[in-house]
Amino acid sequence: MRQLLVSLSIASLLLLAGCSGEPDVYREPDEVITVKVNREFIIAITTNPPTGYMWTATVDESMLELVSSTIKARRVEIKGEEKVILEQHFRCRALNKGDTEVQLNLRGPDIKHIWEQESFLVTIR
Repeated sequence: MRQLLVSLSIASLLLLAGCSGEPDVYREPDEVITVKVNREFIIAITTNPPTGYMWTATVDESMLELVSSTIKARRVEIKGEEKVILEQHFRCRALNKGDTEVQLNLRGPDIKHIWEQESFLVTIR
C-alpha cells in the first residue's frame, strides 16, 4: 500500500511538472496559433532595439490579453555559424473562444510611422 502511495505521488508530481512549462512560442506568421481558453502563448519576432525601431502589438481585448512584452536573446545557426539574435516576445492569454489576430507593427523612433506589419491568426477553443 505504501509503495502504491509513493508511486501515485511521484506520478502526480511528474504530471504537474509537465503542465507548468513555458507557453508555446510562435515565430511564423503563416502558422495558425491554436490555444485553449485561459492558456498563454508567445509570439516572438526578431528585433533590434538600439536602432530605435520597436514592435507594438494590437489585440482584440475581448479575445486576448497582452500579458507582457519583453526582449530576449536567442542563439541561432546562420550559414553554419552560431549567432545571437534579439527577439521581442509578446506573451498573450486567450480569454474567449473564437478566431482573432495579433497585429504587430514595427514603428520607428518617431512612433508615428509603421515600417513593417505582421499578422498572426489565433484560434481559441
